[in-house]
Amino acid sequence: MSQTIDTIDTGEAVDVDRLLAGAAKAIRSIRYCWLATAAEAGGARLRPMGRLPHQAGDDWTIQFVTDGRSRKVSEMRRSREVALVFQREADDAYVALSGTATLCAQQSEVRRRWKDAYNAYFPTEQDRANAVFVEVAVARMELWIRGLTPEPFGLRATVLEREGGGWRATA
Repeated sequence: MSQTIDTIDTGEAVDVDRLLAGAAKAIRSIRYCWLATAAEAGGARLRPMGRLPHQAGDDWTIQFVTDGRSRKVSEMRRSREVALVFQREADDAYVALSGTATLCAQQSEVRRRWKDAYNAYFPTEQDRANAVFVEVAVARMELWIRGLTPEPFGLRATVLEREGGGWRATA
């Protein structure tokens, strides 16, 4: 069943499920995204990240594996709030997500989740011993997806926020 909600500022009906499906489709087709963290001296730091494939049934937990010795991990330990930006120019699809990052550095869990393909990025035993899985639980998204978000395209973002177990459109 579709969740249709009136937007506060336009009075237009918004089909939240359709927007979520469009955002999930766009994200699945994009291999790399930008991860933004809060820099220690203020401001934001951005870096490209190759995300791990999403788990079936959970489009809104984005996962990465990275080096626990990296600056981004120390920044996420300080402030767990992060942002992710996905862009697919060919489709005019732009998705900005924000949420809370959780770090998993426990060696038994890292070993359980490890795949041989990660060895290319963690070539030594010491590198693998410092691997950390990052899970971002998405709480908010801003969407610009041609044909899905309101026209005129790009004038303003369509914003969805997680509320309890569901999502709602906000102004």
